[in-house]
Parts: sequence; structure tokens; C-alpha cells
Amino acid sequence: MFTALVVASIFTPAPPGTNSPAEDIAAQLAADSTAHRLSLLLGFLADVAFLVFLAGLWSRLRRWEGPSGMFAALFLTAGAAVVALMLVSGGLNLALLQYASGGQPDPAALLALTALNEWVGAAIIPASGAMFLGAAVAILTTRALPQWLGWLAAATALLLLISLVGIFQTTPGEGVVGIVGFVGFLLFMVWVLATSVVLLLRPGRQPAGA
Repeated sequence: MFTALVVASIFTPAPPGTNSPAEDIAAQLAADSTAHRLSLLLGFLADVAFLVFLAGLWSRLRRWEGPSGMFAALFLTAGAAVVALMLVSGGLNLALLQYASGGQPDPAALLALTALNEWVGAAIIPASGAMFLGAAVAILTTRALPQWLGWLAAATALLLLISLVGIFQTTPGEGVVGIVGFVGFLLFMVWVLATSVVLLLRPGRQPAGA
């Protein structure tokens, strides 16, 4: 469900960036107001679906690693941070949309909200990397899930952490770092989908010797 909602949201307008003038930001949000609201709805539903996935996978990892398992806890903590940041980003997008459509918005405020939203979005990357790192080590050490899911999580974590370099570029999302970030995003979606299928096919799997 999470992957389907994220894919659907790709076909909706993206939030404006700080490289656009304030007048263009206001005009774009006003022109595509309905589409932006649909994007916010899809994003919220995706957040809820991801939270359900997070709880289900953490339950499996914790059962295999034990109540004091460090990597299952890392997965849960970082995953909760990802969900919180996505919700904050959605709230900032809604505030930006509401403010832009309310008469004559202050250009400085529009640019500030846009920049803040971009920084919140950037903060999702390290949180996601930590979440995948926790999942990778927990899976590889406990075999709670097939080993290839652990290695795929490790590769995703590595790509996401490398893509952090793009934050410090003058034109984020371009060049080799941009390609690495895009591949990391694709692996994020593929891993969540594949892990969800495995969890559904093996709902009652127990640790050896349990």
C-alpha cells in the first residue's frame, strides 16, 4: 500500500523549490491547488501505511533479536523519525499551500516556508539511512527474514548516506550524486514492497528454539 501511494503521488505536482521566485511559487500553488491537495492526501495515507509496516516489521525483528535488541531498536527509532519528518513536511506543504492562496502572501514568508520544507525533506535521508542500517544488521544477524533482504537494506542504507553529499551541492539532485539518490529511493520502495510480501507470506515465523 505504501509503495502504491508513493508511486501515485509521483504523478501529482511537486512542491516548489527555493530556486523559484516567490511570485512563481504563489502562482504555481494557486494554479494547481487541487492537485497539490491530492498530493498531500496521498502523502498522509502513505505515512499511515508506512507506520503500520514499521510496527509489523519491528515486531518481527524484536521477537528474533530479543527485547534488548539494539538493531531492532535502531530500526524502530529511526523509522519513527522518518514518519515524524514526513508528517512535518506534509504540514509545511499544507501551510505553504494555504498561505499562498490567502490574498497577498509575503514573499519572504513563502521563501522561508519553502526552504524549511526542503530542509525537513533533507533530514529524512539520514533518518532513512539509519533505519535501513538497523534493519540490515538485525536481519543478517538473526535471519528473521531472508538474507537477501538484509543485503538489499544495507545497499539502500549506503546509497542514501552517499546521497547526503547532494545537500551541500549548489544544484541538489544533479550529477552522479543525484543518480545515486534516485537509485536509493527506488531501492527504498522495492525493499518495503518485498519485505511486506515476505511478512505476509510468513506471518507466524518464530526464532529457532523459541
